[in-house]
Amino acid sequence: MFPPDQIHNLYVGPLDRTIAGQPTSMVELNAPDFNRFPGFRKALAAAATAELEPGDAIYIPALWWHQVEALAPFNVLVNYWWNDSPDAAARFDAMVHAALAIGHLPAKRRAAWEAMFDTFVFRHHGDPVAHLAPEHRSVLGEPTPQLRAYIKAYLARGLQRP
Repeated sequence: MFPPDQIHNLYVGPLDRTIAGQPTSMVELNAPDFNRFPGFRKALAAAATAELEPGDAIYIPALWWHQVEALAPFNVLVNYWWNDSPDAAARFDAMVHAALAIGHLPAKRRAAWEAMFDTFVFRHHGDPVAHLAPEHRSVLGEPTPQLRAYIKAYLARGLQRP
């Protein structure tokens, strides 16, 4: 298993066209090509390994990358993908949209957007709307069902623009 901070060393393939529906690493774990994927050594150094016995279960936290390898001829694997909020699927969509809208900008422009994300999304500097009354926090307010519906409609209108 690889922690989320190793994403840049996993050489993830296409985000939108995958065999299993989820993006995957292009590195062959059991025979990595370190010439092609040099950062994978760092990912391996940060990896955790677990060997399960019959009846065992493992919890893999969200956004941890993993590979499963069968060690016996007969195996049963059951996955349960648990989403911890109504917006779980939208998170990945938001990242893909940000990659389209921001990823190809010049470095200085991306840095400016990074500061915006650090402030309003990742909240590196505290609550960005603490100075506003709750009724004036709009899209940065408490995520109620009504606010979710408003934001979805707002984004849908924006995505219709050429």
